[in-house]
Amino acid sequence: MHVIASFEHSIYLELAITAVEEAGILKENIYAVPLQERPGKPGMFDSIHGSDGISLFDAGAALATAFTVIGSTYGFVLKGGAILWGLIGAAAGFTIGVVIDILHKKKKGVKNPAPGKKTEVVVLVNCTKEEAKYIQTMFWEHMALGVAVCD
Repeated sequence: MHVIASFEHSIYLELAITAVEEAGILKENIYAVPLQERPGKPGMFDSIHGSDGISLFDAGAALATAFTVIGSTYGFVLKGGAILWGLIGAAAGFTIGVVIDILHKKKKGVKNPAPGKKTEVVVLVNCTKEEAKYIQTMFWEHMALGVAVCD
């Protein structure tokens, strides 16, 4: 059986590994792997396969609607007509909205982890079925972020 757990880099990780070793599990059956941090910044625009949940379209659509109404209204008085000024207002509003969203996203930046916080460590323990329940309990007692038992 395999017991898999994830921990933050902390003293609890060391205590959990020590508790498992004291339970009689050999060091050769304990495997701890620290996860690597992201090598670069995430991209500004979403792809078809993934999204960060932030839309660059929302403010553009809202401002395009508002500017279309304003452009159409004043288009009755201005040379060119209501339809032309409505389209100009829509294009201007959408452009301004997208620029505002891009600037806001750049200003907000990438959410960096708290200072001093590193990535997680995944611990894999190869054990018998009887030992698995005890190891799982030890991991939970030592502040594991998640634990799984695999046959």
